[in-house]
Amino acid sequence: MILVGILSVVLMSRMGGINTAGVQAGRDSLIAAFFFAQQTAMARAATGNPVQLVASGNTINVTENGNALVGYPLTLSGGVTLTATPTTFIFDKLGRSNSGSVVISHSSGVSATITVEASGYAHY
Repeated sequence: MILVGILSVVLMSRMGGINTAGVQAGRDSLIAAFFFAQQTAMARAATGNPVQLVASGNTINVTENGNALVGYPLTLSGGVTLTATPTTFIFDKLGRSNSGSVVISHSSGVSATITVEASGYAHY
């Protein structure tokens, strides 16, 4: 009986860690995507051709002129989903964006929030 109790505690703590790790991986991927979109916009975007980051469902996409850039779209796995307000962040030549936030969550209740400032700076 004691052995079953110990095993259940150990297994439950590890399962919670997996959910947390998935949210943290999604958070890090999203921060990297925001940085990539901002740097790309500053390097080559014209006024009429902004770089966009779209976050919805379990997908992160960075586009320029409507075309996905190399490495995107990126699909998050393990039951991790994104809820963004707004869902599209547009970066201009100076790296500025519309402000908003993205919540990365797992069905277990673990979540993280990314805040995007008007300057284009994304942080958690």
